[in-house]
Amino acid sequence: MGKTKKKDHRSASLTRRQSTREVKQSFLIVCEGVRTEPDYFKAFRMTAATVKAVGQAMNTTSLVSKAISIRDADQKKKRTYDQCWVVFDKDDFPAKDFNEAITLAEKNGFKVAYSNQAFEYWFLLHFNLYKGALHRNSYADMLSRLSGIPYSKTEGFGAIMYNRLLHLQSQAIKNASAVLADVSHGNPAMEESSTTVHLLVEELNKFI
Repeated sequence: MGKTKKKDHRSASLTRRQSTREVKQSFLIVCEGVRTEPDYFKAFRMTAATVKAVGQAMNTTSLVSKAISIRDADQKKKRTYDQCWVVFDKDDFPAKDFNEAITLAEKNGFKVAYSNQAFEYWFLLHFNLYKGALHRNSYADMLSRLSGIPYSKTEGFGAIMYNRLLHLQSQAIKNASAVLADVSHGNPAMEESSTTVHLLVEELNKFI
Protein backbone atom coordinates (compact mmCIF):
# COMPACT_ATOMS: atom_id res chain seq x y z
CA MET A 1 0.00 0.00 0.00
CA GLY A 2 2.89 2.36 0.91
CA LYS A 3 4.48 1.84 -2.52
CA THR A 4 1.25 2.79 -4.26
CA LYS A 5 0.98 6.05 -2.32
CA LYS A 6 4.59 6.92 -3.15
CA LYS A 7 3.94 6.30 -6.84
CA ASP A 8 0.80 8.45 -6.74
CA HIS A 9 2.77 11.23 -5.05
CA ARG A 10 5.43 11.18 -7.78
CA SER A 11 2.72 11.17 -10.46
CA ALA A 12 0.94 14.16 -8.89
CA SER A 13 4.23 16.04 -8.58
CA LEU A 14 5.01 15.41 -12.25
CA THR A 15 1.54 16.60 -13.25
CA ARG A 16 2.04 19.82 -11.31
CA ARG A 17 5.40 20.46 -13.01
CA GLN A 18 3.89 19.84 -16.44
CA SER A 19 1.01 22.20 -15.70
CA THR A 20 3.45 24.91 -14.61
CA ARG A 21 5.38 24.61 -17.87
CA GLU A 22 2.18 24.94 -19.88
CA VAL A 23 1.32 28.36 -18.42
CA LYS A 24 2.34 30.86 -21.10
CA GLN A 25 2.38 34.62 -21.47
CA SER A 26 -0.17 35.85 -24.00
CA PHE A 27 0.20 38.87 -26.29
CA LEU A 28 -2.35 40.78 -28.33
CA ILE A 29 -0.60 42.94 -30.95
CA VAL A 30 -2.88 45.09 -33.10
CA CYS A 31 -1.04 46.72 -35.99
CA GLU A 32 -1.83 49.55 -38.37
CA GLY A 33 -0.15 47.69 -41.24
CA VAL A 34 -1.93 44.63 -42.55
CA ARG A 35 1.15 42.66 -43.64
CA THR A 36 4.64 43.84 -42.65
CA GLU A 37 4.14 44.34 -38.93
CA PRO A 38 1.94 41.30 -38.18
CA ASP A 39 4.23 39.06 -40.26
CA TYR A 40 7.27 40.40 -38.43
CA PHE A 41 5.88 39.76 -34.96
CA LYS A 42 4.51 36.34 -35.90
CA ALA A 43 8.05 35.36 -36.94
CA PHE A 44 9.31 35.44 -33.33
CA ARG A 45 9.98 31.84 -32.32
CA MET A 46 7.97 31.81 -29.11
CA THR A 47 8.29 28.89 -26.71
CA ALA A 48 6.76 30.42 -23.59
CA ALA A 49 4.15 32.75 -25.05
CA THR A 50 1.27 32.90 -27.50
CA VAL A 51 0.97 35.83 -29.89
CA LYS A 52 -2.11 37.11 -31.69
CA ALA A 53 -0.84 39.71 -34.17
CA VAL A 54 -3.39 41.28 -36.48
CA GLY A 55 -3.36 44.10 -39.02
CA GLN A 56 -6.33 46.44 -39.30
CA ALA A 57 -5.56 49.01 -42.05
CA MET A 58 -6.53 51.73 -39.57
CA ASN A 59 -4.52 54.51 -37.99
CA THR A 60 -4.07 56.51 -34.78
CA THR A 61 -7.22 56.73 -32.63
CA SER A 62 -9.28 54.55 -34.99
CA LEU A 63 -6.73 51.76 -34.62
CA VAL A 64 -6.65 52.09 -30.84
CA SER A 65 -10.46 51.97 -30.63
CA LYS A 66 -10.46 48.85 -32.80
CA ALA A 67 -7.76 47.26 -30.64
CA ILE A 68 -9.84 47.88 -27.53
CA SER A 69 -12.89 46.27 -29.15
CA ILE A 70 -10.81 43.23 -30.21
CA ARG A 71 -9.52 42.76 -26.69
CA ASP A 72 -12.97 43.19 -25.14
CA ALA A 73 -14.60 40.82 -27.63
CA ASP A 74 -11.96 38.17 -26.90
CA GLN A 75 -12.45 38.71 -23.19
CA LYS A 76 -16.13 37.85 -23.57
CA LYS A 77 -15.00 34.59 -25.18
CA LYS A 78 -12.86 33.90 -22.09
CA ARG A 79 -9.61 34.72 -23.91
CA THR A 80 -7.54 37.19 -21.94
CA TYR A 81 -4.09 38.66 -22.62
CA ASP A 82 -1.18 39.39 -20.32
CA GLN A 83 0.08 42.14 -22.60
CA CYS A 84 -1.85 44.21 -25.16
CA TRP A 85 0.01 46.36 -27.69
CA VAL A 86 -0.86 48.68 -30.55
CA VAL A 87 1.64 49.29 -33.35
CA PHE A 88 1.22 52.39 -35.52
CA ASP A 89 3.10 55.15 -37.34
CA LYS A 90 3.16 58.91 -37.37
CA ASP A 91 3.23 59.11 -41.19
CA ASP A 92 1.58 62.42 -42.19
CA PHE A 93 -1.15 62.29 -39.57
CA PRO A 94 -1.66 65.42 -37.46
CA ALA A 95 0.48 65.60 -34.33
CA LYS A 96 -2.64 65.92 -32.18
CA ASP A 97 -4.10 62.66 -33.56
CA PHE A 98 -0.86 60.75 -33.06
CA ASN A 99 -0.33 61.90 -29.48
CA GLU A 100 -4.00 61.38 -28.60
CA ALA A 101 -3.81 57.81 -29.89
CA ILE A 102 -0.87 57.08 -27.58
CA THR A 103 -2.73 58.57 -24.61
CA LEU A 104 -5.95 56.69 -25.42
CA ALA A 105 -4.07 53.39 -25.71
CA GLU A 106 -2.26 53.81 -22.41
CA LYS A 107 -5.45 54.84 -20.58
CA ASN A 108 -7.06 51.61 -21.77
CA GLY A 109 -4.27 49.27 -20.70
CA PHE A 110 -2.42 49.05 -24.00
CA LYS A 111 1.28 49.55 -24.52
CA VAL A 112 2.37 51.42 -27.63
CA ALA A 113 5.02 50.52 -30.21
CA TYR A 114 4.97 53.65 -32.34
CA SER A 115 7.31 54.87 -35.06
CA ASN A 116 7.93 58.40 -36.20
CA GLN A 117 7.77 58.33 -39.17
CA ALA A 118 7.17 54.65 -40.02
CA PHE A 119 7.80 51.08 -38.86
CA GLU A 120 10.69 50.58 -41.29
CA TYR A 121 12.73 53.03 -39.24
CA TRP A 122 13.05 50.15 -36.76
CA PHE A 123 14.58 48.03 -39.52
CA LEU A 124 17.05 50.79 -40.40
CA LEU A 125 18.28 50.94 -36.81
CA HIS A 126 19.63 47.41 -37.21
CA PHE A 127 22.30 48.87 -39.48
CA ASN A 128 23.06 52.37 -38.19
CA LEU A 129 22.19 54.92 -35.54
CA TYR A 130 20.04 57.24 -37.63
CA LYS A 131 19.12 60.51 -35.93
CA GLY A 132 17.03 63.47 -36.97
CA ALA A 133 14.51 63.96 -39.75
CA LEU A 134 14.42 61.08 -42.22
CA HIS A 135 11.46 60.89 -44.57
CA ARG A 136 9.79 57.50 -44.86
CA ASN A 137 9.92 57.71 -48.67
CA SER A 138 13.64 57.02 -48.33
CA TYR A 139 13.26 53.91 -46.19
CA ALA A 140 12.70 51.31 -48.92
CA ASP A 141 15.75 52.30 -50.99
CA MET A 142 17.93 52.48 -47.90
CA LEU A 143 16.79 49.06 -46.69
CA SER A 144 17.27 47.50 -50.12
CA ARG A 145 20.84 48.73 -50.20
CA LEU A 146 21.66 47.84 -46.61
CA SER A 147 19.99 44.41 -46.52
CA GLY A 148 21.01 43.32 -50.00
CA ILE A 149 17.46 42.39 -51.05
CA PRO A 150 14.76 44.57 -52.64
CA TYR A 151 12.53 45.85 -49.87
CA SER A 152 8.88 44.90 -50.27
CA LYS A 153 5.56 45.21 -48.46
CA THR A 154 4.24 41.95 -49.87
CA GLU A 155 2.79 39.23 -47.68
CA GLY A 156 5.44 37.35 -45.72
CA PHE A 157 8.21 39.90 -46.23
CA GLY A 158 8.03 41.00 -42.59
CA ALA A 159 9.07 37.46 -41.60
CA ILE A 160 11.91 37.57 -44.13
CA MET A 161 13.16 40.79 -42.54
CA TYR A 162 12.92 39.29 -39.05
CA ASN A 163 15.14 36.37 -40.02
CA ARG A 164 17.54 38.46 -42.08
CA LEU A 165 18.04 41.06 -39.35
CA LEU A 166 17.93 38.81 -36.28
CA HIS A 167 21.71 38.79 -35.81
CA LEU A 168 21.63 42.61 -35.70
CA GLN A 169 18.65 42.91 -33.37
CA SER A 170 20.59 43.65 -30.18
CA GLN A 171 22.29 46.57 -31.93
CA ALA A 172 18.92 47.86 -33.15
CA ILE A 173 17.61 47.81 -29.58
CA LYS A 174 20.63 49.82 -28.40
CA ASN A 175 20.20 52.31 -31.23
CA ALA A 176 16.46 52.73 -30.64
CA SER A 177 17.04 53.23 -26.91
CA ALA A 178 19.76 55.79 -27.56
CA VAL A 179 17.61 57.76 -30.01
CA LEU A 180 14.61 57.74 -27.68
CA ALA A 181 16.70 58.91 -24.72
CA ASP A 182 18.02 61.76 -26.86
CA VAL A 183 14.75 63.05 -28.35
CA SER A 184 12.04 62.05 -25.87
CA HIS A 185 10.51 65.18 -24.35
CA GLY A 186 6.89 64.11 -23.94
CA ASN A 187 5.74 64.97 -27.46
CA PRO A 188 6.22 61.83 -29.62
CA ALA A 189 4.63 63.39 -32.72
CA MET A 190 7.43 65.97 -32.89
CA GLU A 191 10.26 63.55 -32.09
CA GLU A 192 11.44 62.53 -35.56
CA SER A 193 13.06 60.11 -35.97
CA SER A 194 12.14 57.77 -33.10
CA THR A 195 10.45 54.48 -32.28
CA THR A 196 9.34 52.39 -29.33
CA VAL A 197 9.10 49.13 -31.30
CA HIS A 198 12.18 47.90 -29.44
CA LEU A 199 10.16 47.86 -26.19
CA LEU A 200 7.77 45.31 -27.68
CA VAL A 201 10.67 43.34 -29.16
CA GLU A 202 12.34 43.17 -25.75
CA GLU A 203 9.13 41.86 -24.17
CA LEU A 204 8.72 39.16 -26.83
CA ASN A 205 12.35 38.12 -26.47
CA LYS A 206 11.73 37.23 -22.83
CA PHE A 207 9.55 34.32 -23.97
CA ILE A 208 11.57 32.88 -26.84
